[in-house]
Parts: sequence; structure tokens; C-alpha cells
Amino acid sequence: MAGDAVGGVASGDGVQGDVDSRDWWDHRPVFSTVDKGGRITGLAPSERPGRLTGRLLISSALCFIGWGIASLLGTSLLCGGTSAPAGSCAVDVPGDVPVVWAIVAAVVGGYLTLFVTTDVTEQARQRFGQRRAASFLRSAPLLAGLFAGAAISVVTALRIDTAETIRRTTQGLIGTEAIAISAALAVLAGLWWVAVMLRLPGALLHAYQRQTTIDRLRRDGRRYGGQVRLGDIVYWLGNNPELNVTIEYDSPAGHHQRRARMRTSPDRVPTDGSRVIVYDDLRGDVHVELDRAAGPVWAPEARYTPSE
Repeated sequence: MAGDAVGGVASGDGVQGDVDSRDWWDHRPVFSTVDKGGRITGLAPSERPGRLTGRLLISSALCFIGWGIASLLGTSLLCGGTSAPAGSCAVDVPGDVPVVWAIVAAVVGGYLTLFVTTDVTEQARQRFGQRRAASFLRSAPLLAGLFAGAAISVVTALRIDTAETIRRTTQGLIGTEAIAISAALAVLAGLWWVAVMLRLPGALLHAYQRQTTIDRLRRDGRRYGGQVRLGDIVYWLGNNPELNVTIEYDSPAGHHQRRARMRTSPDRVPTDGSRVIVYDDLRGDVHVELDRAAGPVWAPEARYTPSE
């Protein structure tokens, strides 16, 4: 296992091969010597560290609007189905709308909202190369929309006689069910949103720093050939396994063994001893990639598929 040290390797050396995609996940397995789980960060060859874009911000705004409307209409329908006083519902849903059209509108609106939410998640996941950051970026507008819609319903219900409505609601009197549920939804969504917003900047910064390190090591790090030794499966994230692995490689400083985590899908688990490329800056930062030029062989998919 000779170390083929090359200083200043160009970005993407040794990772061209069976895929040519800007999505880091298409280049799996993804290795990390410092992170675990959803914090593991990837960067597709030739790509640069991700940043917030206008398209991502617009999609987030549409996600907020979609979930806000869903929350507002849902709480209004709940209000209309109770014996709440007239005018206390945020949206007066007509009672003569045909059921078929109501179902069609709900299905179309729900589909569009889910489509935009999925688009935000995929954009963030691909751009920042990290599922944790993508999860927070999706949750922020979603929770904000739920909070806004439910809060509007509560404020509308309280505008008639605030003190009396609060008294009736706290006593659980008939006709105040929608207000209580809307208030509970608003409080839960609001608190969850605050928790997400407190963690979101750190998650985005962590993903950006990890991608910056990967990009720097590809460009300026020293490149060594190595092997990956597979360990046990730590857990599955969805249907995708995460394994403990050991990276072995030689450098002028001697033989190295680095413990790492490997995230991949069941059909793309390299066999034990597969060749990898190790980028090392001699200051402790290490980036590992599968050596596509060596023609990796994948282990049987069934071996790494979670049992039912």
C-alpha cells in the first residue's frame, strides 16, 4: 500500500468515474473522520462550498406561505365545525362548496405545499452537502408558517371580546375548542421554530466550514493512496447504513490508521480493502474519498439492507 504523495492536487482527482453529478450524494460513499450521522458533510467534485441563493430563499418563502395557508384554513375549518360565535373564525369557509371541489382544492394545495417543501429540502441538502443543515432549513419556514396561520386564528377569535373569550377558553366551554387547539398549535410551532432558529446558523456555518476544508484539501493537500477497512454498522438513517471504518495509508511520516464514519446506500458499500484517496494537509485535517479509478467493487446489497 504505497503512498503516492502529490502536492497541490487539482480538485476532483481520483473521483471521476461512474458518476458525473453536482449532487454530493451521487458520489457516495461519504467518509468523515470528524463527524457522525446527519453532520457528515459531502461536496461533489468540481463544486464549491454552498451558500444561500435567491432560489433557495424564494422556495423557503413559498414554503412559509404554503404552510401558513394550510394552518390558517385548517384552524378556520375547525372553528367553523364548532359552535363558536359568528365572526370568530379567521376565514369564513362557505358551507355550500361541493365536497368534491373542497377535496380537489385540498389535494392540489397539499401537493403544491409538499412539493415546495421537498424542493427546499433537496436544494439545501445538495448545496450544503449535509442533511442536518437541510433539515433545519426546511423546518424553519414550515414551522413559521404553522405558527403564523394558527396565531392569526387565535387573534381573530379574541378580537370580539378578548377577556370573555379567554375566560371561556380556559374553562373549556363549548365553542372554544378551535381557539384552544389553535393556541396550542401556535405555541408548540413557535417554540419549535425558536429552537430551530437558534441552531440553524451554527448548522449552516458547520456545513460551510466542512465543505471549505474539503475543497482546500482537494486543491492544496497532499494525496495518498490507502485502503478502507469496514467495521460494524452503527445505524441506518432511513434505509442508508452508516458504518465504522478504518482508513489505512502510508505517508513519508509513516503508516497511518484513522477511524472514520462512512455513510452510503445499501447498493454502494465498497468491499473490505477497497482503495481510497486520502488528502492530508499535515496539520490534522484529512479528507477521504473512494478511488473511482481503481474500479471499486460493491458488496452485495442485501448484506447492508435493514431487515423489516
